[in-house]
Amino acid sequence: MPALTSFRDLIEALKRDGTLRSVSRVIDPCYELIAVMRAVQKAGNEPLLFTNVAGSPAAVATNILGRRDVLAMALGLEPQTLLPSLVAQEAAQLDPVIVTDAPVHEVVQTGGFDIARDIPQVVHSERDAGAYITAGICIARHPASGVYNASWNRIQLAGGDHTRVRMMPPQHLGQYQQAAEQDGAPLPVAVAIGAPPALMLSAASKIPFDADEYRTAGGWQRTPPRLARAKTVPLDVPADAEFVIEGHVLPHVREAEGPFGEFTDGYVEVGQNHVLKVSAITRRRDAIYHVILAGGTEDSVLLGVPLMTEVWKKVAPLANIRDIGFPGHIFGCVISLDKADDAEPRAVLEAALAAHSWMKIVVAVDADVDPHDPQEVLWAVHTRHRPDTGIVRVENAAGFPRADVRAVHRGKIGLDATAPLDMKETFRRRRFPGIEAINPVDYFDPA
Repeated sequence: MPALTSFRDLIEALKRDGTLRSVSRVIDPCYELIAVMRAVQKAGNEPLLFTNVAGSPAAVATNILGRRDVLAMALGLEPQTLLPSLVAQEAAQLDPVIVTDAPVHEVVQTGGFDIARDIPQVVHSERDAGAYITAGICIARHPASGVYNASWNRIQLAGGDHTRVRMMPPQHLGQYQQAAEQDGAPLPVAVAIGAPPALMLSAASKIPFDADEYRTAGGWQRTPPRLARAKTVPLDVPADAEFVIEGHVLPHVREAEGPFGEFTDGYVEVGQNHVLKVSAITRRRDAIYHVILAGGTEDSVLLGVPLMTEVWKKVAPLANIRDIGFPGHIFGCVISLDKADDAEPRAVLEAALAAHSWMKIVVAVDADVDPHDPQEVLWAVHTRHRPDTGIVRVENAAGFPRADVRAVHRGKIGLDATAPLDMKETFRRRRFPGIEAINPVDYFDPA
């Protein structure tokens, strides 16, 4: 199954299979759009396309990759083997190709634009400082090496050619900006909105500093990325994106940005962040604007899957790993394994907790437990975990590093919720023959 190599192809695929839900009634981009999306995420979690957003120059798509199976489909992979497939393909990087038939250049504005008029003004949370770009991938080249970086960064839309963007070391883009600023130079940046699925995943990944996100995306989609020369900055941009905003991050300039409702479901308060001066906006004629809610299901999938691939790399050599899920939040995970020795879960837990600093709580479960289902996981903890012997503790280890909350994110814990091998028959789960074919509606009396 081939990967889908553009955001537009993904939208069309979701339309064909009936997954995409279209909303044609007038929607207010200030709060209402996100409130509708949040309600959908808590119900059926379907992808959404808002075609009549008040004051918006474009339709708005959201929750597009809000499910792991949709991400797997977009990459041409099977959900059950998504993580090992991504690990295997990460090294098979492919160089991009430069094209001249770029849909993202169907409309080009290099002057007379207003970022507060020409970009949909979606406001998410009640205390947010205003409209933000939340599904924009910032693309830059290292000033010395020329390696391309792609990363997700929130961007506040101030108006005119003025935006404020959060970037700082240790994030790779922040390191690029720091290197340019030390030379007193602006950093050329392009912001791609509605990017190819593989690039969206690559931008969220934890690949090494000297790796190229375009080439990694090429490996994951198994075909060279299509790029086009930007119009006003010395960068190559995704040819099939919906929008690209071009500009420069100004050296030695900081402005107050925030507050903003972040992915931990709290707020990042006002801080001094960088200024991106816009020099061009390019787009498709019928461009679709992509919005991601920080901490929503789409954000969790895009951030969580790359994190789980890092965990997979560390734990796969230690046991027969079936799958890794992250129900609840990406600061932890659940590892399903078919253990051959009762010592394996402890080794797996220790390796997973060390795989990435954000890993805070890790649970090991047997292969008969769905690691993506929080109710299943809690059932395993309640019925198979021994609190006196089945805990791995790492005292005072640093976790999520954001300054305002890092004091809480210290220490790590692992829970072995697997059944003892010598009690395997005792813990064998019940089966209900024929349940897979049952549709309860077929059994109800007519209303």
